[in-house]
Amino acid sequence: MKYLNFVGSDGPLAPKDVAVMQREFPRWAEEMDGRGVRLLGRPLDLPQTATTVRVHDGQMLVTDGPFVEAKEFIAGFGLFDCTDLDEAIEVAAKGPVSWFKAIEIRSFAGEPRLSEKASAFGRGEDGDASPYALAVWMGGTQSAPSPGQAVMREIEAWRQDLAARGLHILGGTLDGADTATTLRVRDGRTLLADGTFLKTGEFIADLDVVSCADRQHAIRLAATHPLARYHAIEVHPFENG
Repeated sequence: MKYLNFVGSDGPLAPKDVAVMQREFPRWAEEMDGRGVRLLGRPLDLPQTATTVRVHDGQMLVTDGPFVEAKEFIAGFGLFDCTDLDEAIEVAAKGPVSWFKAIEIRSFAGEPRLSEKASAFGRGEDGDASPYALAVWMGGTQSAPSPGQAVMREIEAWRQDLAARGLHILGGTLDGADTATTLRVRDGRTLLADGTFLKTGEFIADLDVVSCADRQHAIRLAATHPLARYHAIEVHPFENG
């Protein structure tokens, strides 16, 4: 079963904590790669580099900045293939990122789509293109209803079209926020909480990674997402290097 683990952050780490993560991460990654549970992962760029896209009455509306304006933000994600939630929790708790950040564990509503570019993306091998995360945010006080089957078929057709054009790297629809588990490891203790990392009421419902020529290209692709008619799409570049 595939799980998407979002890294929740409330700001930069102290240098000593960064040093611990950099020292311990390769050993954890090697173990999880050997077990076949870690498929890929990438850090996102800082939240101020994001752009929010909506489509209203056929007109594209673009605003600078992330969708959620809060001290806390999503700093990256990893994709894992685990037997069940218990294994997903065990894998996340062993990782040094969870010792300093929060990990929001989300399951998929169906099997996510991974293109042949997904492995290279996970290694940071992007070639001449730039990957962007397109995150569909739902929730809050003005949320539209969840998409019905007709819209879900539109989303799948949208992904198929991007894949045929060589632009889709990975993506899928996530299970509801009520199925999320947020994990932290502090002083060797694994702390679990039901629900998402952000407590503002908003949550990521769909996530796609697309291969683009530039930011404007990513924005145009976001505007074609069927859910852009109902919800905000956050267009977010990945960290370089």
